[in-house]
Amino acid sequence: MALFAVFYLLGCATTSPKEKAFDAENQLVSAGFTYKVANTAEKLEKLKSLPQRKLLRHSRQDKVTYLYADVVACKCLYMGDEAAYQRLRRLAYSEKLTAKQEKGIWSTTRVSEAAEFGTFLETVDFGGDIEPYLNY
Repeated sequence: MALFAVFYLLGCATTSPKEKAFDAENQLVSAGFTYKVANTAEKLEKLKSLPQRKLLRHSRQDKVTYLYADVVACKCLYMGDEAAYQRLRRLAYSEKLTAKQEKGIWSTTRVSEAAEFGTFLETVDFGGDIEPYLNY
């Protein structure tokens, strides 16, 4: 019975991949990224062609655009500019600081999730054409 209780508590303290995706996507929206749903088969195919759940950085003529595609959790595309990305970084820093300040059983989980969110902020340069996604 005691072993069951330990596994139950460990299960409650972890976050599923879908919950992590939801949290990351909430952070994107909070930072000012726009949200577009792939509501046609054509848009869904375009969305599938992008690297999934990676923050993509596209630079063209001194304009930087960030993309985040998630075909599994929401069939959607998030887009933001440099200002939105900087807000996202500040949110991540704040989250990490809060996690380190918390005490008790949940602090280890929160620090781990904050570290994963920091990893989420790492961008991948995307040299492809983003024009099809601008009028998505």
